Order: sequence, then structure tokens, then C-alpha cells
Amino acid sequence: MAQHVIDYDSAKHRMIRYALEERLQLSRTRMALRYGDFIKNEEQFQAYLPETEGDARRRKLTEQGRPQYTTLVVPYSYAVAMTAHTYWTSVFLSRTPVFQFNDRHGNGNTQAVEAFIDYQVNVGQMLVPLYIWLLDPARYGFGVLGCYWEEEEVTVSEIEEVPELFMGLPIPGKTRKQKVTRRIPGYRGNKVYNVRPQDFFPDPRVPLNRLQDGEFCARYVEVSWNTIRKREAAGRYFNVEHLSRIWSQTDRDKGSSQIQLPEGAEQQALSPPRLMGGKKKNQPFVALHEIYVELSPREWGLGESTRPEKWVFTFAENEVIIGAQPMGLYHDKFPFFIQEYEPQGYSLFSRSMMEVMQPLQSTLTWLINSHLHNVRKVLNDQLVVDPSRVVMKDLLDPNAGRLIRLRPEFYGTDPSQAVHQLQVVDITRTHLRDADVMTDLIQRVTGVTDNIMGLVNQGGRKTATEVRTSSTFGINRLKTNAEYMAAMGWAPLASVMLQNTQQFWDSEQQFRVAGAEEFVNVTPESIQGFYDYVPIDGTLPVDRFAQANLIRQFVADISQNPQAAGRYDILGLLNHAMMLMGIKNIKQFEVQIQPDEQVAQRAQSGDVVPFEEMLGVLGNQVGGDVGSTG
Repeated sequence: MAQHVIDYDSAKHRMIRYALEERLQLSRTRMALRYGDFIKNEEQFQAYLPETEGDARRRKLTEQGRPQYTTLVVPYSYAVAMTAHTYWTSVFLSRTPVFQFNDRHGNGNTQAVEAFIDYQVNVGQMLVPLYIWLLDPARYGFGVLGCYWEEEEVTVSEIEEVPELFMGLPIPGKTRKQKVTRRIPGYRGNKVYNVRPQDFFPDPRVPLNRLQDGEFCARYVEVSWNTIRKREAAGRYFNVEHLSRIWSQTDRDKGSSQIQLPEGAEQQALSPPRLMGGKKKNQPFVALHEIYVELSPREWGLGESTRPEKWVFTFAENEVIIGAQPMGLYHDKFPFFIQEYEPQGYSLFSRSMMEVMQPLQSTLTWLINSHLHNVRKVLNDQLVVDPSRVVMKDLLDPNAGRLIRLRPEFYGTDPSQAVHQLQVVDITRTHLRDADVMTDLIQRVTGVTDNIMGLVNQGGRKTATEVRTSSTFGINRLKTNAEYMAAMGWAPLASVMLQNTQQFWDSEQQFRVAGAEEFVNVTPESIQGFYDYVPIDGTLPVDRFAQANLIRQFVADISQNPQAAGRYDILGLLNHAMMLMGIKNIKQFEVQIQPDEQVAQRAQSGDVVPFEEMLGVLGNQVGGDVGSTG
């Protein structure tokens, strides 16, 4: 889409720049209130504890070959969060296809829609961003996913031998090398990307679950100078010549020091080789804010219309507007999708799983560390010694099997009068039982029980019903989170992806039907219509092997009833069972039955031979081979 060029030195540029800075500052001020919590959540997820002075001294002694103890962080929050994440990924991403649709009015082609969206999920490499999107609510309280339509074009250059020309005619036997550049069309479809919560700036006047009701939203991103040049050549950026600063000064929140972020915009650029006399240096990565604003074009000096519409601005280095255009998408939504951990209807932010567990996790860590420190204290000798009676060098020797000598003047005296060991009682022996109480409380709060973690409850034999019931109750807790995420994030994402496809797809192509061996022809007409995302019910997908065995048992039962067998495709059911068990090529073993007339014609032409004749030929060959070797 054509850009609305805004000259850098114009009053319009200064006016719009001020308006964008005002909105960014409003959002940044409110988001900054959460940055401290984000750091704590990241460090709790990383099982990180700041090193104390005592730990630093003991670490240096350990590095010198004198092993010492250290303070531990029990990574129970990490285990709980990853277990919940495993459940959510199983619920959302184990479906085939991942995005399933229902035809709303009964006149659409659901198979074509699902096949095309499934192609975009796999070829568009969406699975990794979707995995991260499901993890962010547990770590930060919410996750952000962006979506856009991409029409890739690959530029390929080669050195080829081309004939020499004279007056437009090739000279025989003479060639020269020439660089040939081709532009090859690549992937066409939706792309998704993750937005780090610290780099997202929503309108703070509405809760996150009402993001689309806000006036604006933005994200921070760093792109290479090559990307800037490519987009300038494509007509997407302007004012690029004013990006003269080499070293970017960004106000990006870095989060925890335990997470090493790429620092593209803060590092010196790698300069390309220059011809002699060249003094121009290469640019580094550029810090951008992509800001989506719902505005009245007349009020912003961008047109005569007074009806609000969505525009997207690219604001570089907090100084230069290098992109401005109407969003131009039929869905007319901000292209960001939020899912939260907690159903929170009124607060701007919701808590994360890390924050819910934090007090219990801190108590659990203290219980374990205090017990281990006390055990180490008991293991070390606590002696009361008379230094005038013993050789202190012997007493301080850390090696095992040491001999402690009395001074010569005290030979023959009672050694117990020189050295006495104090009796130490382990007062923290109950801390391990208390730690079990803490883990049980965490499980009750989060719904992530031992059964969901793959551990069977202790305490005697358990029946299958007891284990299944315990797991079901825990899953029901996570089921509510999954259903809320599906309604808040996945359904709007699926709708926007389909509407982008309906808007921009203008060709015809065949795609494999998701989960099948057949293909469907997808045209712009075949995917038109209204479709609804099939919602997630929060239950785990059925075990494929159990489902295959159920189909086999069903086939065995109906085979004994001729009336029932005539109503089902038994071969089709068996093929489906084999596909569930991972055997995809079962159809290649099917016998192709041909009409008698066609077989007779092929026999007359010599293409086929009777089965008895083939056995006779094989028998003669085997007999001849055996006779020759005998």
C-alpha cells in the first residue's frame, strides 16, 4: 500500500511526532509499574537468587579447590509452569489442524479453509511463536502475538557464462561472465511473531482484554539497516536519509540481568568494505516503534475524512517518522492478540503464575536452605579447645584422619580436658515435612498436581479410578485457563488470519487436506464466506493408540452383525486406525481390482499372466538354481 509521505522538515511531521510521543509516554508510564514484577518473574522462572557476600566468599573457596556449600533455589515454580505449559500446548497444538473452523451459514467450504490455514501454520513457521505465546502468560501474566500478511520475494544472484555479442549477434566460441539476478516469488500467507511484554505499549485507558477498544497500541522492535533499505526500495519507508545517528540511545527495559537480550541497536555496526577514499560508515540496527492509531484524518492533517480509521506509523529512533499509511485491512483490528493467565475483567494487568506462587516458593526455598545449612553445621565439628594444651596446627588441619598432639608439658593428662565437642541438635528436621506442605499448597493454588506432572500419589496402592479422578480434577483447573485463552486470543487470531487470506489470496493452488492423503483445490472463491473458530474445550486430545484400538474393536463388533457392517466402510475405518497409529502409506498395499474385460485384454496383450503359470515359472527357476548349485 502506498505511503503517505511526511516531509521531515515540515510542520506536519512535528505535529504528528508530538502526538505519537504523547501516546508512547502515556503507555510507557503505566507499563513501567510492571517492569519490576516482570524482573522478579523472570528470575523466579530461571530459579535465580542474587548472590550474597557469604555465597561469594564460599564460591571463591570452591574455585580454589576447597568445596563449600551454597544457597539453593528450589525450581518448583519452573516445574509447575512448564507442566501447565505442556498441558496448554497439548490442548491447543495437538489438534489436526491446529486452527479448525465451522461454516457459519452452511454454504462454505470448510475443508478448503482448514487446508489453506494449515499450510500457513506449517510453511509460515507459526508453531514456535505459538509455543512461546502459550508460555508468556505463565511468566508475565499475559502474552502478545502479532500477525501480518507476507508476500515474500527471494532475490537470487548467480555468475553465468553468457555469449559475447557483436551488433546484437552472438560470437561463436566467445563467452563472458556476467552476474544475473532473479526475483523468485516465495511464501504467501500469514506470519505471526512474539512481542516481548516489556516491548508492548497498549492504551492504558482500557484493560488488556479490551485491547481493540483502545485508541492505540504499539510495539518496540529493532531492525537491521539492510531491512530499512529493502523497505525503502519497496516504497514502504521514507525520510531514511535523516537516520544519521550511528549509536542508538533506547529507553527499552532490559528485564532481568539473567536474560541476555540481543543488543543490536546499542552496538556499533559492522562496516562493509569501502573503496579507497570512501568515508561513509555503515548504519547499525535501528530502533523502531510501530504505532497503530485510530484517528480522524482531518484532525491529523492526513486527509479530509472525519470518520475515524486505523493508521500505522513507523517511528524511528524516537525522532523520525519513516512510515505512515492507513492499515487497509478488512478486519479493521489492531494486529495484536492477547491471552492472559487469570480471567481479570477490570484490572489493566493480571497476575502471572509466578506471582501467584511467589510467597509459597520463597517459603519453600527458605525451608530447604535452612535445613541444609543446619545439616552442614552439624557435620562440622564444634569444639571447645584449650589452645595451651594442644598443637593448634593439628586441630585446624582439614584433612581426614588427622592426629591431634598434646603439648609436651601435658603428656599423660586427660585429653578430654583439652578438647570437648559440643552436642548439636538438628532443630530443622521437620522442615522437609513442612516443605511437602508448601508444595501441596502450590498444587492446590495452581491446579498442577503430581498426577499432571506424571507422578503417582504416594501412600499405598491406587486404583485406576482414583488416579484418573485426581488427574481430572487438576485438569479441570487448567481447563478454565485454556478456555479463557481460546476465547480471548485464539479465536480472534484465527478470524484475522482467515480474513487476511480472503482479502489477499488471488490465485489457485492445491493444498493437502489436514490429517489426510487427499488434496483440495483452493481458489479465492472457495474460501469466501463466514466461518467460526472451533473453540477449545480445555480437554486433552484423545490418545491416538487408544483411539485406534477403539476403532479396531468397533470393526470387530460390527463384522459379526451383517446389518451393521453394511452401513459402515470397514476398510475406511481400518485405514483411519492405521493412520492414527502413524502408518501413513497403508493405501499403497491395497489390491487394485479391475473388471474382467480389462484383465482379459491385458492378458491377451501379454501385460499379465495367470497366477498358476507364474508359480510354474518361479518353480522352474528355483529348481534350476538348486540343481546348478548341487
